[in-house]
Amino acid sequence: MAKSNEESQGEEKMASYADATKTNPKTIDSSTMSGVKPVFVQEIDVFGSLTDRVTTKTLYLTNVEMYQTLGYSVEARSIIGLQRIRGLWRIYLDCETARDHLICKGVEIRGKKVNIYSRNPRVTTHEDIDTVRIRVKDVPLSADDGQILRALEEKSCIIMNHFRERLRYENQITNCFTGDRIIICQGPLPQHIPRSITIGKYRATVMYRDQPSTGSRPKKCSKCLADGHNFSNCPNDWVCKSCGKEGHKQIDCTENDLSDNTQQSDEHQKTNDVSENTNDADDTTVDTYATQQPSHIDDPSTNSEPESTSVHDDIDTSQYVPTPDEEKERKKVKEREKNNTNSNYIICI
Repeated sequence: MAKSNEESQGEEKMASYADATKTNPKTIDSSTMSGVKPVFVQEIDVFGSLTDRVTTKTLYLTNVEMYQTLGYSVEARSIIGLQRIRGLWRIYLDCETARDHLICKGVEIRGKKVNIYSRNPRVTTHEDIDTVRIRVKDVPLSADDGQILRALEEKSCIIMNHFRERLRYENQITNCFTGDRIIICQGPLPQHIPRSITIGKYRATVMYRDQPSTGSRPKKCSKCLADGHNFSNCPNDWVCKSCGKEGHKQIDCTENDLSDNTQQSDEHQKTNDVSENTNDADDTTVDTYATQQPSHIDDPSTNSEPESTSVHDDIDTSQYVPTPDEEKERKKVKEREKNNTNSNYIICI
């Protein structure tokens, strides 16, 4: 009896082959989907922007094609979600390593190299991102990219990937380089990089998002005329540049118009005063000249001859300046008188 009880208990403990091989369906908790941030791909980067909806639908990417394409860059088992929303693909991965690898290497879709976005390109608000995209300009294409990477590593940058930017023409990427280097670094940066740095023997320009301004000039608002901020961040009201009062612009300033009218009236009054003074001075000069001239009034009781109205009688010969024709005439008269005198002298002899 004891053995039979033990055997029956052993049979109850042993599971059948069907029970042993039975597996429940695997479910993925939603919390695991949110543990790793998704990456994004835009279909417009693949086949451009088309207005014909019929043609656009024939070019749409499918889930199967996207899954196969991503499998060449990362392991297929690491892809846990593919979602297309109005031409924007959201790609969910199970680990940060696969995500970083996909961002750095990119993906080739239908023979075109397509960038992977670490954040939603259609969202303009700032988000906490774990990568920084740095653009280096003004370095010749003939220069080695290694010296650019060494210069950034000296600024404590952790470089994840780098490539040379290609020219985009008619919504397609060409084989022509623009000269700009794109460096993907781990973010946030331990220290800010200046806008202009020396790389080898070249003066390069470095640009990235939220880069602080290194200008020596202080910020001055053109709206409220205050220091410390720009026009785009100004919370104050307009301040007039002419009168310095708030509430209106310089073009709408009324005090400026009144001051201009007052200034014009003052200038007009000064002009009138100057002209009046000039007229008074002219009258005084005429009176003085008249008093200096000799009087030619004759007594009618003693002089029975009519009064002379000749102009030459009123001219002071001491102040008279003869014309060139009169000078010539005088010289001719003197020569005639001299010749007559000589002829008379000869006759007398």
